[in-house]
Amino acid sequence: MKIKIIKKDGLKDSHYLKKFYSYLKEKEIEIVHKTEECDLIVTFGGDGTILGAAQEIFKKDVPILAVNMGSLGYLAYVKDSEAIYVLEKFLENEYKTEERNFLEVRYNEEIHYALNELVIAKGGIKSTLLSIGVYANGELINKYRTDGIIVATPTGTTAYSLSAGGPIVHPRLRSMSLTPLAPQSLNARPIVISGDKVLSFKLESRDNDIHLNLDGQIHFKVHKDDKIETTLSNKSIKLIKPENRDYFSILREKLKWGDSI
Repeated sequence: MKIKIIKKDGLKDSHYLKKFYSYLKEKEIEIVHKTEECDLIVTFGGDGTILGAAQEIFKKDVPILAVNMGSLGYLAYVKDSEAIYVLEKFLENEYKTEERNFLEVRYNEEIHYALNELVIAKGGIKSTLLSIGVYANGELINKYRTDGIIVATPTGTTAYSLSAGGPIVHPRLRSMSLTPLAPQSLNARPIVISGDKVLSFKLESRDNDIHLNLDGQIHFKVHKDDKIETTLSNKSIKLIKPENRDYFSILREKLKWGDSI
């Protein structure tokens, strides 16, 4: 058994993290650095750590055991105190996974993948508003005067999209959520569309200061004639789920649903 460990930058070895390493040594589980050699990826951090680790599955499709070491984690299901127990269940082949699909993003001739979202946005506070025409399979959805646009996977609807007023969408739905950032018109509202559609964009900016951001991990400065298309991919990550936690329990915990009742 070989695992690859990915930790949040600057994360100190806590009591539970030290116990986890001791358990690996006791069970003679080898820690490797190359994804191609591992049977499992274990992340210690928050959702940002998982976003970085998600790109590793294109080297080898292995499950991810995501241990939450932060305060807010919609993807990091496993508490640090549970890490050893969940790993034991994995070793005994008594575990379940939850698949989360990527966006497939075509930027000119390049193809990239984003687990949470694609963001097209103006460059800075002094940049002018963008004019963005959004099309689904060539049919116009809307033209926006806005600071930017977010296209989120169901997984991404609890991230940047949620902060921008977008809807929460269950991860089992094949859909994409389109949320404008600070639109000029109050009538420009978020919309959920089929993940089988191909979205394309026509961009205009007086100062040509436009940026494309994928999951906060991949960045491009784009031009108005650049070709950007996206759809929901069949590629996915497999997150190991603990027995005592599900999607709705995570929402209740993180969003504090019911606290005022």
